[in-house]
Amino acid sequence: MARKPITKANPYTPKRGQFAGRTFYTERGYRNALARAKGLRSWSEQQRQARTVRSASDVARLRSSEQEARARSLDALSRMRHDGLPLGKAAKAAHTTAAAVQRHAGSALEKTPGGRYRAKHDDRLVRPMLVPTRNGPVTLDIRNSRSASLVGAYWSAVRHYLETGNERPLRRFRGKGVTVNKRFYPLITDLDVLDALGDAGELRFDSVYELSRAA
Repeated sequence: MARKPITKANPYTPKRGQFAGRTFYTERGYRNALARAKGLRSWSEQQRQARTVRSASDVARLRSSEQEARARSLDALSRMRHDGLPLGKAAKAAHTTAAAVQRHAGSALEKTPGGRYRAKHDDRLVRPMLVPTRNGPVTLDIRNSRSASLVGAYWSAVRHYLETGNERPLRRFRGKGVTVNKRFYPLITDLDVLDALGDAGELRFDSVYELSRAA
């Protein structure tokens, strides 16, 4: 059962661990104590630290709230890179915070001479993404932003075709694909195959990122 938030009206005294017997009267105070025990200055600093995710399995081990936070952070990063938004505005547009973006996508950010954060030209953050095959979509660990952008643009073209019947946006993806673990996965542009997958309900557009299922 989840612990209730710590407040003055609902103090918390751990019964075990390094803080056993110590009473906390605020959630932040307790979180700060935990962070300092890890050698950090505060909970805020811990929140800003970049999380290392090397595979879909690592993503699956995150709590559901952290999976969602990571997906929103990647969305914010994309808005910074492609729309030129500053960190704060990109985070707000993605319904997250600048601290969360720094925590989950910090390695993809760099500081300008003026002290502001901007997105690097590309990055090697792992993004578990759905990629269609003739037997249905599979989840692949996409390991660079260029491939992730390619897959994302491809999904947009697939959706446009299925909704309008216009296959023109798909033409640019003929012969293209992504390589994962030395295996090449072509991006399907065969309209008969896409129609069959669409009719079978195999193509999902609610989230290109597969957050919980390993490849």
